[in-house]
Amino acid sequence: MVTLTREQVREVDRLAIEELGIPGVVLMENAGRNATDIIQRYMQQRGAELESALILCGGGNNGGDGYVIARHLYNRGVHVTILTTKSVDQLKGDALINARICRNMNLPIHPATGRGVLEHAGANLPTLIIDALLGTGFQGELRPDMLELIQAVNEWREANDSNLPRVVAAIDLPSGLDCNTGSPPTSRQGVLQHAIRADLTITFVAAKQGFTQPAAKPYIGLLEVADIGAPPELVQRVREASSDSI
Repeated sequence: MVTLTREQVREVDRLAIEELGIPGVVLMENAGRNATDIIQRYMQQRGAELESALILCGGGNNGGDGYVIARHLYNRGVHVTILTTKSVDQLKGDALINARICRNMNLPIHPATGRGVLEHAGANLPTLIIDALLGTGFQGELRPDMLELIQAVNEWREANDSNLPRVVAAIDLPSGLDCNTGSPPTSRQGVLQHAIRADLTITFVAAKQGFTQPAAKPYIGLLEVADIGAPPELVQRVREASSDSI
C-alpha cells in the first residue's frame, strides 16, 4: 500500500497547484465529489438508506471538503445539516468559497458543540455523521471544544438504541489521529485523548503513513482512497524525492 507522510501530502498539493496550475478549489471539489460517491456506495453496501446526514466542518481545508460533500449530498436528495467550528465569514481561501456556496444554497449551518451534535442527531435521526473537523495538519493536544465534539460523535455512534444504522465517515483521517504516527493525542498531563472512531475513512491521494500502525486500527474502519486530480506521476516524484533525501 502506498503511504504518504504529512509533509509529502503537502508537497503533492503544492506541486499540483504551483507547477500543474490546478487551482486549490478544483482539488477540493474533486476530493469532495469523489468522497460523496464513496459514501453513497458504502451506505448502499450496508443496506442503509441515506436520507439525512450531519456534517461537522472544521475551520481549515478539511472543513472545506466537508462543505463540498454537503453540497453534493444535498443535490442528490439527502437532507443535510452542517455544524461548523468557525462561522462562514471567519473562514479563508477555498474553504470560505465552498462554505459561502452552502450558505447561498440555504443549507442549514449551525455552530458546532458537543451537545449540539447530540441534539441535532437526536432531532434529525441521521444515519450518517461526516467528520471533516481536523485534517493532516493536526498535531499536538486537542482543544477542549474539539475533544468534546469528538467524544460526542463517538457517543452517538456507540449508543445505537434504534433500528437505524449509525455510520461515521471520516474525511482524510479520523479527527484527532496524527497522520504520521497513527496515534491519538496525549494531553500535557500525559493523558491519552480521543480520536473519531470511524466506520469509513476516505483519505485523499494515498493512505497516510500512520494508518499502517497498530494504534490506528480502532479508528480507521474501512479505508478508501479518493482521487483529487493529482496525477500518479506527481505522487511518485514526491515519494522518490523523500527517499533520496534520507
